[in-house]
Amino acid sequence: MFPYRDNLIHGGWSIGVVCLVVVLCIINLPLFLFPEFHDVVVSAGGFVPILFSEHAFQSSYRLITAAILHGDIFHLAGNCLFLVVFGRALERLFGFRLLLILFPILGIPGFIAEWAMHAASPAPVIGASGAIATLMGAYLPLFPHARIRMLLWLGWLWKRFTLPAWVFLPYWMGLQLLSIASGTYDGIAYAVHAGCFAAGVIAAIVWKTAYIGADVKLEGFKEISFESK
Repeated sequence: MFPYRDNLIHGGWSIGVVCLVVVLCIINLPLFLFPEFHDVVVSAGGFVPILFSEHAFQSSYRLITAAILHGDIFHLAGNCLFLVVFGRALERLFGFRLLLILFPILGIPGFIAEWAMHAASPAPVIGASGAIATLMGAYLPLFPHARIRMLLWLGWLWKRFTLPAWVFLPYWMGLQLLSIASGTYDGIAYAVHAGCFAAGVIAAIVWKTAYIGADVKLEGFKEISFESK
């Protein structure tokens, strides 16, 4: 089950989201064609918890570079899809410049959470899913009643349906926490997702309560019916 759009009117092209998707593809697609070179780049740029434990300052650049690199085409495609679904409304709210400036650092809370849980791990952690999880966390308190179009795929059977953001996003976060609690190890850094999602929720709540014009800006968002398209 995965989302593929929301019902908020975005007002034309989302320049920032498009730029991020293009940059991620330009950087990663050539690496997928050359596995040996890909492994070298991941070793040099991936976030390695044990290196951060031993040499935090020297390896701090990895908190940025790790969010750009991806493991394979499916990893990249999944992250780009979630970025498009949840990033467009936030770009319209805050502007494409702020999105482009902040995106490289949005994954840092998650990498720190991963380090706190697995400080001795030598395995590189990569992917923009942490940064995107921050956007998803921010989306929840800002657009809780937005409806998310979902696709359930079961082999050759598939079904489309909608869920409110306040249902899907806590469900997604619950899966991350459940995986952490159960000790699941399948190559997915669930702590990165959970840490960034929590950071996004907190940041959005602070902005929504502290910024005087928040309600006015949020009122500018309109919802459309999927059935009317």
